[in-house]
Amino acid sequence: MTKITDQFEKILKEKQIPLAKREIENGQVSYNGKFQLTKDKALPFGIVFDKEDAISDYQIVYHHLAFVSNFSKKVAVLELINDLNELQSGYYRICLGSDGELYMRLLGRTTENVQPLYEMLVTGSTIAKAILPKIELVLTNETVK
Repeated sequence: MTKITDQFEKILKEKQIPLAKREIENGQVSYNGKFQLTKDKALPFGIVFDKEDAISDYQIVYHHLAFVSNFSKKVAVLELINDLNELQSGYYRICLGSDGELYMRLLGRTTENVQPLYEMLVTGSTIAKAILPKIELVLTNETVK
């Protein structure tokens, strides 16, 4: 383990957040978990740390916000994504994958002081919870205000 991931794991342990750790190619380390939105619905997320020295790049992704299965709604979804990215997503960016998946992504850089990274992780779950109703409205063809 490295100092940055050691510090991250220390925060996870203190906050009692169970994430699955996996070493992936090119010396990267991945942590995956689920944020419980409601009693019945969980939102998967992952954090990937790049190879690190004193500084490491990282990526946080909240997966499966929604899926666009009716591509006639693609224009409305893209307009909503633009609005949300301008007004509500903060440091995160909401994206539409080629398979129709809507996900939220943050790229950042950290040192051994991983507290800001942890705070961005928590902020991401709050943002996801706030924007999901707006996404669902567009996908169900209702008007978004």
